[in-house]
Amino acid sequence: MKLYGNSRGKKNPNRYNDDSFDEYRPGRTPEERAEIERMIARYQKIKRRRRIITLSVILILAAAGFILWKSFIRPPEIPDPTPEPTASENIAPGTTLKTAYTRKQGVYTFALLGKDVEAGLTDTIMVGTFDTENRILNIVNIPRDTLLNVKREYKKANGMYSHNGNDMEKVKAELKDLLGYNIDSYIIVDIKAFEKVVDTIGGVDFDVPVNMDYDDEIQNFSVHLNAGYQHLDGEKALGVVRFRQNNADSPYGIAYPQADIDRIATQQAFMKAVVKKCLSIGNATKVNEFAQIFKEYVITDLTVGNMAWYGLQFLNLKAEDINFMTMPEKYDDFAMGINCCIIELDAWLDMINANLNPFKEKIKTESLNVLTRNSKGVLYSTSGKIYE
Repeated sequence: MKLYGNSRGKKNPNRYNDDSFDEYRPGRTPEERAEIERMIARYQKIKRRRRIITLSVILILAAAGFILWKSFIRPPEIPDPTPEPTASENIAPGTTLKTAYTRKQGVYTFALLGKDVEAGLTDTIMVGTFDTENRILNIVNIPRDTLLNVKREYKKANGMYSHNGNDMEKVKAELKDLLGYNIDSYIIVDIKAFEKVVDTIGGVDFDVPVNMDYDDEIQNFSVHLNAGYQHLDGEKALGVVRFRQNNADSPYGIAYPQADIDRIATQQAFMKAVVKKCLSIGNATKVNEFAQIFKEYVITDLTVGNMAWYGLQFLNLKAEDINFMTMPEKYDDFAMGINCCIIELDAWLDMINANLNPFKEKIKTESLNVLTRNSKGVLYSTSGKIYE
């Protein structure tokens, strides 16, 4: 029987020997210790080799992912950059006006059309240029009543989509007449998309400029809002940007003296508020929600990768980097038997070259096909022919 407990704590007589302290196990011979050292070295070598292989695999996968990302998320392709003159009837026979145009680095052009409920008209027409190098986004509204020099019977700008059979090639041709060059890409937005976007970002605080009191049973559209600073959800925001005039019997009167032109000013002010809200940190993370809205309500020639690329570029902007303008026109004109807007040519060319032109060279009159008036007030076309 043990009187003093177990043997834990007893000294092992073999723990030390005359040669040295054995850290592996008491009593090892020099040969055994050398073999253990070799085994440890081999293990460490294999371990290092595994780490190198693992790191190499991670680097290869990361490189492959980056290449895939770069091939998927990319800017839109640029069409033929050289504008051809449309004013062929204004030049002498044998004269060549087509010159070499140099594209500005990192500059992309687009058109955004807001499709309304009524007859599918595009009452919101925007053309823009995004300079991703200098981080500037310029957007110009084209008034819906702008008179175009086109062969179709309905000659206002808001018919360029519906009255061309929803043919975007014809739409792009009409935009080229106005701009002097082919746009890079287009986006057609259903008005419901606007409402969804505003709700997704949690609504927008906005100073409603006038009392709005309007009902349209045909379009199932109503807006009843008092003027003043307030928080707008998607439905109310849509009412604000669609509103043009009050009901005939409204106690608030007509509201907008210039109808569509005043509405454009409100739209631009509201878009600035939306952009500022979208650029906030919280909403910059809602990529999936925005992507779903685009998938359901937007028609475009952009790929998903193009839109993702634009989204990343957009997040580099500040609110003050985005500029809204309106095409310079005589907004209360009358021509071809209809009330319309007539382009002021010189001011329009200045606006194109200062804010929209994607080329280093200036766009000239001969590249346009627009209706305008001369110094005597006579209507004429820069192409030399008016389509009745």
